[in-house]
Amino acid sequence: MARETRHPMMNISSLMRLANYLTIARILLVPPFMLSFRYQRILLALVVFGVAAITDYLDGRIARRQGITSFGKFMDPLADKLLVGAALICLTRFKGGLIPGWMVLTIIGREFVVTGLRVVFIAAYGSVISATRWGKYKTSSQMTVITTSLILLVLHEYRKSWSSYNVDFIVHPQGPIYFMMYLPLVLTVVSGVEFVYNNRKALYELMRSPDSYRDDDL
Repeated sequence: MARETRHPMMNISSLMRLANYLTIARILLVPPFMLSFRYQRILLALVVFGVAAITDYLDGRIARRQGITSFGKFMDPLADKLLVGAALICLTRFKGGLIPGWMVLTIIGREFVVTGLRVVFIAAYGSVISATRWGKYKTSSQMTVITTSLILLVLHEYRKSWSSYNVDFIVHPQGPIYFMMYLPLVLTVVSGVEFVYNNRKALYELMRSPDSYRDDDL
C-alpha cells in the first residue's frame, strides 16, 4: 500500500494560516480584557493580556521561520496597537487615573498616524511597510511595562494576603506605573520619527503628486 506524501508547501501554508489566526485571536481578546478592567477583575485582565502576549510571541516565531505574509505585515502591528491602546485607556481610567491622558494621547496618536500612513502607502504603492527596529523596541517596551503594571495592580488587589505594609503607592497617580510608562513613551516618539524619516521620499512623492480624480467625477 502506497504511503500518502504531503507537499512541504502545505505545511508551510498551514503555519502561515496559523500565524494569521493567532493575530486575529489577539484582536478578539481586546474586548474581554477591557471588560475585566471595567469590573476590576485585574487578575483576569492579567491572564487575558498574558494570553494575547503569548499569541504575539508565537506568530512572531512562525513568521521568522516561514516568512511574513502581507496580511501579517499589516495586521500584526495593528493587533498590537489595539491591545496596547486598550490597556492604556484602562490604566488612565482606573482608580482615578494611573497615567495622565497626555501620555495616552501621544502614544495612541502616533499609532494612528503611522497606521494611516501604512494604509496610504498600500493604496499608492501596493506594498506593506514592515515594522522597523525601533518600532519593535517600542512594542516590546509597551508590552513589558503594561504586564508589569498589571502584576503590580494584582499585588495591590491581594495586598492583605501578602503584605502588612501600606502599598497604596502602587495606585498613586505618580506612582511606579506612571514613571515606568516614560520608557515606552520615549520609544514610541522615536519610532514614529524613524518611520517618517525612513519613508520621507515616498511621503514627499505623495504630497507633491497631482490629484488623480477628474472634475467630472465630483
